[in-house]
Amino acid sequence: MKTFILNNLTKLILVAFMLTALFFANSLTIDDNAKSLINDSFKQAVIVFGSAKALNGVISLAQGTEIDLPLVVIAIGEILDPINDLVEQFSLVMLASLVSLGIQKILLNFVTNDIFNYILFAFIIIFNIWLFKRFSNDENIRSIFFRTTFILLFLRFSIPMIGYVNNISYNFIVKPQYNIETLNENILKVKEDVSKINQETVQQKQDENSFIDKITEKFDMKFYEKKVNEYKNAVDNSSEYMIDLIIVFIFQTILLPIIFLYILYVLIRKIVL
Repeated sequence: MKTFILNNLTKLILVAFMLTALFFANSLTIDDNAKSLINDSFKQAVIVFGSAKALNGVISLAQGTEIDLPLVVIAIGEILDPINDLVEQFSLVMLASLVSLGIQKILLNFVTNDIFNYILFAFIIIFNIWLFKRFSNDENIRSIFFRTTFILLFLRFSIPMIGYVNNISYNFIVKPQYNIETLNENILKVKEDVSKINQETVQQKQDENSFIDKITEKFDMKFYEKKVNEYKNAVDNSSEYMIDLIIVFIFQTILLPIIFLYILYVLIRKIVL
């Protein structure tokens, strides 16, 4: 027995590894937690995307705010053009993040499907038998089969692990500096401030009672300067909030999954080859 173990130590380690993998592949808790993490990330991205579109809406409305001065019409909202451009770019990043998370959800459903697990189970059983039982001229097909088994294992565990890696990296590395909830609240605060200024501007125009008041305001540059300053103050830090969110979501939903899958691919490739 001892001689058999020593002579087949590598094979026995592989058998133990495969059986352990098979056990975890049938662990519903791991799959359910991974699905929950990715779903939470998806919902969070939807909320932030909605905030970006809402901010885009009130800024677009503000850009249409005009003052009729003698011989010239001045658009107060022009001061918001750079912010609006950034909001549109931010919306595109959020859309890309949602697509990435949606693809992860599809892949996770694929590798946790019962059919995939049955196929993996069959491959692992045959793999373990083929480790000890050889057939004539089976070298090429055996090598292909073993590589296919490792690829299936790679897919089975790498996709769920993305959810765990994202969650751990966010809570322990990203969140202390880039808290998505706080940044989103700041974006909503900017949206509310700009919306309030829009409403006040419209109300102020409606409250103009006398002809003299209207003529006076047309020559009053202080009104124009006041409105410009109000918009400037409202969006003062919005660029920083959006850039921080862009950094977080590109890292979390695009860059990190690619890096993680590449590292796993390199490791599996070294094992298989």
